[in-house]
Formats: sequence, C-alpha cells, structure tokens
Amino acid sequence: MSALHKAYLIPSERETYLDLATAHQNAGLEIFRDELHTLDESNWQQFFCFASIVVLYVSSIPVRIGNQTEPVPNILELFMFVRGIRAVLEPYQGKLMKTKFSAMVHGIWIIDPDDTNYRNPAMNQSPLPGDIFKALEDLQSFFGEALHDESREEYLTAVAELEKAVYLMAHAGTNIEIGMILFWPYVISENIMADIQAQNPFAIVLLSYFAIPLCVLEQRFWFLKGWSRRLFDVTDGLLAEHSTLMEMIKWPRRQVFEIHGLI
Repeated sequence: MSALHKAYLIPSERETYLDLATAHQNAGLEIFRDELHTLDESNWQQFFCFASIVVLYVSSIPVRIGNQTEPVPNILELFMFVRGIRAVLEPYQGKLMKTKFSAMVHGIWIIDPDDTNYRNPAMNQSPLPGDIFKALEDLQSFFGEALHDESREEYLTAVAELEKAVYLMAHAGTNIEIGMILFWPYVISENIMADIQAQNPFAIVLLSYFAIPLCVLEQRFWFLKGWSRRLFDVTDGLLAEHSTLMEMIKWPRRQVFEIHGLI
C-alpha cells in the first residue's frame, strides 16, 4: 500500500511504484494462499491483519488501472473478495473485541439499531446528502412495486442493509470509516451478486445508490477515488432502453457529480 500511495502521489513515477506494489501484493498473496489451510486460534489475527490490507489494495482498482477495464466486473471483484475473506475469517470475528484490532469494530459499529437515536442522526454534521434516507425509502418502494418474483425480497433486504450502512456513516459525522460500507457486499444475496455479474438493470440501479456513500468515502480515502464516477460512466448505456430505471438513477447521479464537484 505504501508503494501504491507513492504511485498516487508522484505521477511521474507512477509505473515504477505500481510495479512495486503489484510485486509485494503478489508475493504476500502467494504466502497467504499457501498458509490458509493452517488458519486456527493461534494465527487468525495475522491472517486478519493481512486480509484487511488486501481489501484496501483490491479497493484501489480505479487508482491502479484507471479506465482500462469495465467498472461493473471490477466492483464485482471487490465484492467477491470481501465476501470470501469474511467467510474464511467469520469463525473468529467475535474474538476481535478482545484483541488489539477492537478499535476497528468500535469505529464502525458506533450505534445499535435498537438505540432510540438510531434513526435521528445529526445530518448537519454529515457529508452525506441530507435527503439520502428519503431516497433509499423511495428506492425500496420502487423495488417493491417493480419486482414480483423471488428477487423482490432480496432487493428489499439489500436496500435495508444499505440503509444500515448509511445510518452508521450518518452517525459518524465527519469520522466515517470504510468498513461502514464494505460490510454491505457481504450481506447481499448470491442472486443479487449474480445479477450484478449479468449487469441486470435492477442491479445497476442498486449499485447507483451504493455509489453515494462510496463517493463520500472517496473524498477521505485516496485509494477509493474513481469508483462512483466509473460506475456512472456505464449506467446510461446499460439502462438506455429502460426509461423508468433511468428516472430512478437521476437522484444518485446528481449527488455523485455534485459531491465530485467539491473535490
């Protein structure tokens, strides 16, 4: 990540540092994969530490490769990696609070959904759009009316989980953390993952709303820069024949480009 940051900061030496970052990443992943079968109570913290760094590296796809590849497969790659790592380390997640990594948990899960103030964050202190919860409510209503098969509940659940992530970010004010949004790829269903891979129009609409908190995080974490804009670069083409869906993404598109205008 240090080499990648240098590539980001020093454009004239970008390729040199990108090659160095890739070499370190590949070397680390090779050892990680070779040793994964030894994962147990004695070494899970080391695996967790390395996996967390790799998540940051995978999150940096737009910084590393720009517009050279398609954004939807790229976001799918990030989602699949997050899901894979979480699945492997899940048996040890409950132990995090008793380790030196506990701050990572405290920094993300800053309020309980059962707290009386949960649905009343101080939006005047948040970089999120003030009407984002109304927009998510409208999105949920739209999916509820537009979908009639088994995918309906899965999309409604995905929006509800995205809303949870946004509430965490809203309560954090200016102290937002990347983990507040990156738990979302883990909780969406396999069918929605398949829809993203197939570039299903409804999945593209869902991703356009995911792009809002992602865009906010881009302003604070250099390695995330480029995601939201790249996602919207392809939505017009993918939704061109779906006028109703194009109408649904007007709000998130406006927010992304207004937020980017501040960068």
